[in-house]
Amino acid sequence: MKKVIILGGGIAGLSTAIALQRLGMNVQVFEKALKLEPVGAGIILAPNVIRIFEEWGITQKLKKHGQFINRFVISSDKGKTLSKLNESLFPEQTIAIHRADLHHILLEELKSVPVYFGKKAVECRQHRHGVTVLMNDGEEVKGDMLIAADGIHSVIRKQLLPNISLRYAGYTCWRGVTQIDNHMNLNAELHELWGPNGRFGYLPISKTKAYWYMLINTRPNDHLISNYFLSDLIKRLENYPQHVTDFVKLIENNHVLKHDIYDIPTIDQYVFDNIALIGDAAHAMTPNLGQGACQGIEDAYILGMSLFNHPDSGLQAYQKERVDRANKISKISRRVGIMAQFEHPFLCRIRNLMMKTTPQAFYRKQNQFIYNYRYEYST
Repeated sequence: MKKVIILGGGIAGLSTAIALQRLGMNVQVFEKALKLEPVGAGIILAPNVIRIFEEWGITQKLKKHGQFINRFVISSDKGKTLSKLNESLFPEQTIAIHRADLHHILLEELKSVPVYFGKKAVECRQHRHGVTVLMNDGEEVKGDMLIAADGIHSVIRKQLLPNISLRYAGYTCWRGVTQIDNHMNLNAELHELWGPNGRFGYLPISKTKAYWYMLINTRPNDHLISNYFLSDLIKRLENYPQHVTDFVKLIENNHVLKHDIYDIPTIDQYVFDNIALIGDAAHAMTPNLGQGACQGIEDAYILGMSLFNHPDSGLQAYQKERVDRANKISKISRRVGIMAQFEHPFLCRIRNLMMKTTPQAFYRKQNQFIYNYRYEYST
Protein backbone atom coordinates (compact mmCIF):
# COMPACT_ATOMS: atom_id res chain seq x y z
CA MET A 1 0.00 0.00 0.00
CA LYS A 2 1.41 3.39 -1.02
CA LYS A 3 2.15 5.88 1.74
CA VAL A 4 1.06 9.42 0.87
CA ILE A 5 2.19 12.58 2.66
CA ILE A 6 -0.16 15.57 2.40
CA LEU A 7 1.23 18.94 3.42
CA GLY A 8 -1.52 21.35 4.43
CA GLY A 9 -4.69 20.83 6.42
CA GLY A 10 -6.76 23.40 4.55
CA ILE A 11 -9.70 22.68 2.28
CA ALA A 12 -7.62 21.28 -0.60
CA GLY A 13 -5.46 19.13 1.68
CA LEU A 14 -8.36 17.66 3.65
CA SER A 15 -10.34 17.05 0.46
CA THR A 16 -7.37 15.18 -0.97
CA ALA A 17 -7.13 13.09 2.18
CA ILE A 18 -10.82 12.17 1.82
CA ALA A 19 -10.38 11.25 -1.85
CA LEU A 20 -7.35 9.03 -1.11
CA GLN A 21 -8.93 7.55 2.00
CA ARG A 22 -11.75 6.31 -0.23
CA LEU A 23 -9.12 4.44 -2.25
CA GLY A 24 -7.78 2.73 0.86
CA MET A 25 -4.43 4.47 0.67
CA ASN A 26 -2.13 5.07 3.65
CA VAL A 27 -2.46 8.85 4.12
CA GLN A 28 -1.05 11.32 6.64
CA VAL A 29 -1.80 15.06 6.82
CA PHE A 30 0.65 17.59 8.25
CA GLU A 31 -0.59 21.09 9.10
CA LYS A 32 1.63 23.97 10.20
CA ALA A 33 -0.99 25.56 12.50
CA LEU A 34 -0.78 24.46 16.12
CA LYS A 35 -4.50 23.71 16.28
CA LEU A 36 -7.70 24.11 14.31
CA GLU A 37 -9.15 27.58 14.90
CA PRO A 38 -12.67 28.68 13.88
CA VAL A 39 -11.29 31.43 11.64
CA GLY A 40 -12.10 32.73 8.20
CA ALA A 41 -15.28 34.04 6.66
CA GLY A 42 -17.71 32.68 4.11
CA ILE A 43 -17.05 30.36 1.20
CA ILE A 44 -19.07 29.51 -1.89
CA LEU A 45 -19.38 25.89 -2.99
CA ALA A 46 -20.51 25.99 -6.59
CA PRO A 47 -22.26 23.18 -8.53
CA ASN A 48 -18.96 21.81 -9.86
CA VAL A 49 -17.94 20.78 -6.32
CA ILE A 50 -21.39 20.08 -4.87
CA ARG A 51 -21.40 17.26 -7.42
CA ILE A 52 -18.23 15.89 -5.81
CA PHE A 53 -19.52 16.25 -2.25
CA GLU A 54 -22.71 14.49 -3.27
CA GLU A 55 -20.63 11.51 -4.44
CA TRP A 56 -18.73 11.58 -1.14
CA GLY A 57 -21.98 11.60 0.82
CA ILE A 58 -21.49 14.84 2.77
CA THR A 59 -23.93 17.18 1.03
CA GLN A 60 -26.54 16.82 3.78
CA LYS A 61 -24.04 18.14 6.34
CA LEU A 62 -23.33 21.12 4.09
CA LYS A 63 -27.05 21.82 3.76
CA LYS A 64 -27.47 21.64 7.53
CA HIS A 65 -24.81 24.27 8.22
CA GLY A 66 -24.99 26.36 5.05
CA GLN A 67 -27.44 28.22 2.85
CA PHE A 68 -28.59 27.60 -0.72
CA ILE A 69 -27.81 30.39 -3.19
CA ASN A 70 -30.20 30.57 -6.13
CA ARG A 71 -29.11 33.75 -7.93
CA PHE A 72 -25.97 35.77 -8.64
CA VAL A 73 -26.68 39.48 -9.15
CA ILE A 74 -24.25 42.26 -10.10
CA SER A 75 -25.48 45.85 -9.77
CA SER A 76 -24.00 49.30 -10.23
CA ASP A 77 -23.40 51.55 -7.24
CA LYS A 78 -26.73 53.18 -8.17
CA GLY A 79 -28.57 49.89 -7.79
CA LYS A 80 -29.10 49.21 -11.52
CA THR A 81 -28.85 45.52 -12.40
CA LEU A 82 -25.91 44.79 -14.72
CA SER A 83 -25.96 40.99 -14.79
CA LYS A 84 -28.06 38.21 -13.31
CA LEU A 85 -27.52 34.47 -13.29
CA ASN A 86 -30.32 32.15 -12.24
CA GLU A 87 -29.12 28.97 -10.53
CA SER A 88 -31.98 26.96 -12.05
CA LEU A 89 -29.67 26.57 -15.06
CA PHE A 90 -27.67 24.00 -13.10
CA PRO A 91 -28.86 20.69 -11.62
CA GLU A 92 -26.84 21.13 -8.42
CA GLN A 93 -27.35 24.22 -6.30
CA THR A 94 -24.66 26.44 -4.87
CA ILE A 95 -24.20 26.29 -1.10
CA ALA A 96 -22.65 29.14 0.89
CA ILE A 97 -21.17 28.19 4.25
CA HIS A 98 -18.80 29.47 6.90
CA ARG A 99 -15.28 28.33 6.09
CA ALA A 100 -14.80 27.02 9.65
CA ASP A 101 -17.94 24.85 9.33
CA LEU A 102 -16.69 23.37 6.06
CA HIS A 103 -13.30 22.69 7.60
CA HIS A 104 -14.95 20.88 10.52
CA ILE A 105 -17.12 18.79 8.18
CA LEU A 106 -14.09 17.70 6.15
CA LEU A 107 -12.15 16.78 9.29
CA GLU A 108 -15.06 14.64 10.49
CA GLU A 109 -14.83 12.61 7.27
CA LEU A 110 -11.23 11.59 7.97
CA LYS A 111 -12.04 8.48 9.95
CA SER A 112 -8.73 6.70 9.27
CA VAL A 113 -6.40 9.57 8.40
CA PRO A 114 -4.22 11.14 11.11
CA VAL A 115 -3.79 14.94 11.04
CA TYR A 116 -0.68 16.28 12.76
CA PHE A 117 -0.66 19.94 13.81
CA GLY A 118 2.35 22.19 14.36
CA LYS A 119 4.19 20.51 11.48
CA LYS A 120 5.60 22.89 8.89
CA ALA A 121 7.65 21.55 6.00
CA VAL A 122 11.12 23.05 5.58
CA GLU A 123 12.21 21.13 2.47
CA CYS A 124 11.64 17.91 0.59
CA ARG A 125 13.97 15.45 -1.10
CA GLN A 126 13.20 12.84 -3.75
CA HIS A 127 15.00 9.53 -4.04
CA ARG A 128 14.44 6.19 -5.69
CA HIS A 129 12.36 4.96 -2.76
CA GLY A 130 10.01 7.97 -2.76
CA VAL A 131 10.18 11.29 -0.91
CA THR A 132 11.43 12.60 2.42
CA VAL A 133 10.06 15.78 4.01
CA LEU A 134 12.02 17.64 6.66
CA MET A 135 9.79 19.32 9.24
CA ASN A 136 10.47 22.45 11.29
CA ASP A 137 10.95 20.36 14.45
CA GLY A 138 13.66 18.25 12.81
CA GLU A 139 11.48 15.19 12.11
CA GLU A 140 11.92 13.49 8.76
CA VAL A 141 8.76 12.02 7.24
CA LYS A 142 9.14 9.44 4.48
CA GLY A 143 6.56 8.38 1.92
CA ASP A 144 6.01 7.12 -1.60
CA MET A 145 4.28 10.29 -2.72
CA LEU A 146 4.02 13.93 -1.58
CA ILE A 147 0.95 16.08 -2.18
CA ALA A 148 1.75 19.76 -1.57
CA ALA A 149 -1.44 21.52 -0.47
CA ASP A 150 0.46 24.13 1.50
CA GLY A 151 -1.20 27.19 -0.01
CA ILE A 152 -0.22 30.28 -1.94
CA HIS A 153 3.04 30.57 0.03
CA SER A 154 3.89 26.91 -0.64
CA VAL A 155 7.35 25.93 0.58
CA ILE A 156 7.36 23.02 -1.85
CA ARG A 157 6.46 25.15 -4.89
CA LYS A 158 9.19 27.63 -3.97
CA GLN A 159 11.69 24.78 -3.85
CA LEU A 160 10.56 23.27 -7.17
CA LEU A 161 9.82 26.53 -9.02
CA PRO A 162 11.99 29.21 -7.39
CA ASN A 163 11.32 31.77 -10.13
CA ILE A 164 7.56 31.87 -9.54
CA SER A 165 6.64 34.94 -7.46
CA LEU A 166 3.34 36.13 -6.05
CA ARG A 167 1.55 38.69 -8.22
CA TYR A 168 -0.37 41.56 -6.62
CA ALA A 169 -3.85 41.97 -8.08
CA GLY A 170 -4.09 45.72 -7.41
CA TYR A 171 -6.65 45.72 -4.62
CA THR A 172 -7.18 44.79 -1.01
CA CYS A 173 -10.16 43.04 0.56
CA TRP A 174 -12.07 43.41 3.81
CA ARG A 175 -14.43 40.58 4.70
CA GLY A 176 -16.31 39.11 7.59
CA VAL A 177 -19.40 37.36 8.89
CA THR A 178 -22.19 39.18 10.66
CA GLN A 179 -25.55 38.39 12.24
CA ILE A 180 -28.55 39.05 10.01
CA ASP A 181 -31.15 41.45 11.28
CA ASN A 182 -34.56 39.78 11.69
CA HIS A 183 -36.12 42.44 9.46
CA MET A 184 -33.53 42.10 6.67
CA ASN A 185 -34.48 39.81 3.79
CA LEU A 186 -31.32 38.95 1.86
CA ASN A 187 -33.02 36.36 -0.31
CA ALA A 188 -31.04 33.32 -1.43
CA GLU A 189 -28.67 35.34 -3.59
CA LEU A 190 -25.13 36.60 -3.88
CA HIS A 191 -25.29 40.32 -4.59
CA GLU A 192 -22.32 42.43 -5.70
CA LEU A 193 -22.32 46.17 -6.31
CA TRP A 194 -19.59 47.68 -8.52
CA GLY A 195 -18.75 51.36 -8.23
CA PRO A 196 -15.86 53.83 -8.30
CA ASN A 197 -15.59 53.79 -4.50
CA GLY A 198 -15.15 50.03 -4.30
CA ARG A 199 -16.86 46.70 -4.84
CA PHE A 200 -19.18 45.41 -2.13
CA GLY A 201 -20.73 41.95 -1.95
CA TYR A 202 -22.86 40.00 0.49
CA LEU A 203 -24.77 36.72 0.75
CA PRO A 204 -26.37 34.59 3.46
CA ILE A 205 -24.33 31.62 4.71
CA SER A 206 -26.90 30.33 7.22
CA LYS A 207 -30.33 31.25 8.55
CA THR A 208 -28.82 33.79 10.92
CA LYS A 209 -25.50 34.87 9.38
CA ALA A 210 -24.27 36.63 6.26
CA TYR A 211 -20.85 36.84 4.62
CA TRP A 212 -19.76 40.22 3.27
CA TYR A 213 -16.68 41.59 1.51
CA MET A 214 -15.39 44.86 0.10
CA LEU A 215 -12.53 45.42 -2.34
CA ILE A 216 -10.71 48.72 -2.90
CA ASN A 217 -7.89 49.53 -5.30
CA THR A 218 -4.65 50.42 -3.52
CA ARG A 219 -0.92 49.77 -3.42
CA PRO A 220 0.25 46.63 -1.61
CA ASN A 221 0.83 47.16 2.11
CA ASP A 222 -0.64 50.67 1.89
CA HIS A 223 -0.32 52.12 5.41
CA LEU A 224 -3.21 54.56 5.01
CA ILE A 225 -5.61 51.84 3.84
CA SER A 226 -4.27 49.42 6.45
CA ASN A 227 -5.45 51.79 9.17
CA TYR A 228 -8.99 51.97 7.83
CA PHE A 229 -11.72 51.46 10.38
CA LEU A 230 -15.15 50.10 9.60
CA SER A 231 -16.40 53.69 9.66
CA ASP A 232 -14.08 54.47 6.72
CA LEU A 233 -15.59 51.64 4.69
CA ILE A 234 -19.09 52.82 5.55
CA LYS A 235 -18.21 56.34 4.39
CA ARG A 236 -17.09 55.02 1.01
CA LEU A 237 -20.46 53.28 0.66
CA GLU A 238 -22.67 56.18 1.79
CA ASN A 239 -23.95 56.88 -1.76
CA TYR A 240 -24.68 53.22 -2.49
CA PRO A 241 -28.30 51.94 -2.27
CA GLN A 242 -30.05 52.02 1.10
CA HIS A 243 -30.00 48.24 1.56
CA VAL A 244 -26.18 48.34 1.43
CA THR A 245 -25.88 51.03 4.08
CA ASP A 246 -28.45 49.17 6.20
CA PHE A 247 -26.37 46.01 5.89
CA VAL A 248 -23.00 47.54 6.81
CA LYS A 249 -24.48 49.01 9.98
CA LEU A 250 -24.78 45.41 11.24
CA ILE A 251 -21.04 44.73 10.88
CA GLU A 252 -18.90 44.63 14.00
CA ASN A 253 -15.32 45.94 13.97
CA ASN A 254 -13.87 42.90 15.71
CA HIS A 255 -15.14 40.56 12.97
CA VAL A 256 -13.34 42.24 10.07
CA LEU A 257 -10.46 40.53 8.22
CA LYS A 258 -8.22 42.38 5.77
CA HIS A 259 -5.91 40.95 3.10
CA ASP A 260 -4.15 42.31 0.03
CA ILE A 261 -5.12 40.12 -2.92
CA TYR A 262 -2.44 38.10 -4.68
CA ASP A 263 -2.39 35.26 -7.17
CA ILE A 264 0.43 33.41 -8.94
CA PRO A 265 1.13 33.43 -12.69
CA THR A 266 -0.23 30.32 -14.37
CA ILE A 267 2.20 27.42 -14.54
CA ASP A 268 2.09 24.39 -16.81
CA GLN A 269 3.59 21.82 -14.47
CA TYR A 270 1.94 20.57 -11.29
CA VAL A 271 3.79 17.23 -11.01
CA PHE A 272 7.48 16.62 -10.37
CA ASP A 273 8.15 12.87 -10.27
CA ASN A 274 6.51 11.78 -6.98
CA ILE A 275 5.43 15.28 -5.92
CA ALA A 276 2.18 16.96 -6.93
CA LEU A 277 1.04 20.54 -6.29
CA ILE A 278 -2.66 21.08 -5.65
CA GLY A 279 -4.95 23.94 -4.70
CA ASP A 280 -3.37 27.36 -4.14
CA ALA A 281 0.08 25.81 -4.23
CA ALA A 282 -0.55 25.06 -7.91
CA HIS A 283 -2.91 27.78 -9.08
CA ALA A 284 -3.66 30.44 -6.47
CA MET A 285 -6.22 32.72 -8.11
CA THR A 286 -8.07 35.93 -7.33
CA PRO A 287 -11.45 35.48 -5.61
CA ASN A 288 -13.56 37.08 -8.36
CA LEU A 289 -15.29 33.87 -9.49
CA GLY A 290 -15.51 32.24 -6.06
CA GLN A 291 -13.55 29.30 -7.50
CA GLY A 292 -10.31 29.27 -5.50
CA ALA A 293 -11.32 26.61 -2.99
CA CYS A 294 -13.58 24.92 -5.55
CA GLN A 295 -10.64 24.31 -7.86
CA GLY A 296 -8.69 22.86 -4.94
CA ILE A 297 -11.54 20.43 -4.27
CA GLU A 298 -11.64 19.51 -7.97
CA ASP A 299 -7.89 18.86 -7.78
CA ALA A 300 -8.42 16.49 -4.85
CA TYR A 301 -11.16 14.56 -6.62
CA ILE A 302 -9.31 14.28 -9.94
CA LEU A 303 -6.09 13.26 -8.17
CA GLY A 304 -7.93 10.40 -6.48
CA MET A 305 -9.66 9.31 -9.70
CA SER A 306 -6.40 9.53 -11.64
CA LEU A 307 -4.54 7.35 -9.14
CA PHE A 308 -7.42 4.85 -9.26
CA ASN A 309 -7.73 4.76 -13.06
CA HIS A 310 -3.99 4.98 -13.80
CA PRO A 311 -2.13 3.07 -11.07
CA ASP A 312 1.26 3.51 -12.76
CA SER A 313 0.92 7.08 -14.03
CA GLY A 314 -1.75 8.65 -11.83
CA LEU A 315 0.11 11.87 -11.03
CA GLN A 316 0.80 12.56 -14.70
CA ALA A 317 -2.85 11.85 -15.54
CA TYR A 318 -3.87 14.32 -12.82
CA GLN A 319 -1.62 17.01 -14.31
CA LYS A 320 -2.94 16.40 -17.82
CA GLU A 321 -6.53 16.75 -16.63
CA ARG A 322 -6.07 19.80 -14.41
CA VAL A 323 -3.55 22.27 -15.82
CA ASP A 324 -5.52 23.76 -18.72
CA ARG A 325 -8.81 24.01 -16.84
CA ALA A 326 -7.42 25.56 -13.65
CA ASN A 327 -5.26 28.00 -15.60
CA LYS A 328 -8.17 29.11 -17.76
CA ILE A 329 -10.36 29.77 -14.73
CA SER A 330 -7.51 31.68 -13.07
CA LYS A 331 -7.14 33.91 -16.13
CA ILE A 332 -10.90 34.58 -16.33
CA SER A 333 -10.95 35.46 -12.63
CA ARG A 334 -8.13 37.97 -13.02
CA ARG A 335 -9.84 39.63 -16.01
CA VAL A 336 -13.12 39.91 -14.11
CA GLY A 337 -11.26 41.53 -11.21
CA ILE A 338 -9.70 44.16 -13.46
CA MET A 339 -13.07 45.06 -14.94
CA ALA A 340 -14.89 45.00 -11.59
CA GLN A 341 -12.34 47.34 -10.01
CA PHE A 342 -12.64 50.22 -12.49
CA GLU A 343 -12.62 53.53 -10.60
CA HIS A 344 -12.84 56.19 -13.29
CA PRO A 345 -16.53 57.18 -13.75
CA PHE A 346 -16.24 57.13 -17.55
CA LEU A 347 -14.78 53.60 -17.58
CA CYS A 348 -17.45 52.49 -15.11
CA ARG A 349 -20.21 53.81 -17.40
CA ILE A 350 -18.73 52.06 -20.46
CA ARG A 351 -18.34 48.80 -18.51
CA ASN A 352 -21.88 48.99 -17.15
CA LEU A 353 -23.30 49.61 -20.62
CA MET A 354 -21.37 46.66 -22.04
CA MET A 355 -22.56 44.37 -19.26
CA LYS A 356 -26.21 45.35 -19.71
CA THR A 357 -26.10 44.86 -23.49
CA THR A 358 -24.05 41.64 -23.56
CA PRO A 359 -26.32 38.68 -24.46
CA GLN A 360 -27.08 36.42 -21.51
CA ALA A 361 -25.95 33.49 -23.65
CA PHE A 362 -22.35 34.74 -23.24
CA TYR A 363 -22.54 34.59 -19.44
CA ARG A 364 -24.31 31.23 -19.54
CA LYS A 365 -21.58 29.73 -21.72
CA GLN A 366 -18.83 30.92 -19.38
CA ASN A 367 -20.62 29.66 -16.30
CA GLN A 368 -21.46 26.35 -17.91
CA PHE A 369 -17.74 25.83 -18.58
CA ILE A 370 -17.06 26.34 -14.88
CA TYR A 371 -20.08 24.70 -13.25
CA ASN A 372 -20.90 21.80 -15.59
CA TYR A 373 -17.48 20.19 -15.33
CA ARG A 374 -17.44 16.41 -15.00
CA TYR A 375 -14.43 14.12 -14.94
CA GLU A 376 -14.40 11.62 -17.77
CA TYR A 377 -12.14 8.59 -17.61
CA SER A 378 -9.59 8.57 -20.42
CA THR A 379 -6.78 6.14 -21.28
